[in-house]
Amino acid sequence: MSLPTDANIDFILCDMVRRNAEGKLDIAGYFPLHEVKLDASVPLPAACNLTFVFVVKDGDGRFRGTFRLLDPLGAELHRVPVEEFAKEARFPHMIMLQVNRIPVARAGTFTVVLEIDGQEFRRPVRIFQ
Repeated sequence: MSLPTDANIDFILCDMVRRNAEGKLDIAGYFPLHEVKLDASVPLPAACNLTFVFVVKDGDGRFRGTFRLLDPLGAELHRVPVEEFAKEARFPHMIMLQVNRIPVARAGTFTVVLEIDGQEFRRPVRIFQ
């Protein structure tokens, strides 16, 4: 068994995603800069819906995980277990997590954390008006 490495995990931020029959992803509302601009006319606190996709390209074995979302002050907003998965060394594995009604009390950099067998992979997401 070998754990995935941070450099070989891609992160995709979008509104919605689904896997089609050919194994490809149909992505809607892709954010290439990992920044989400909320409508400035809507007062904070507000809520937004986002989908987080991690593409694990290396590692080999059976893994368990946890997904967490932290606000700009480090408070945990969301936590969900990632179902155990088998990852073969030569094939990528995709983990897709849709989170609805993310509470945004203040603008700033949120942290998306994917934990695989105790190893954390953190990705910043800036949410602002």
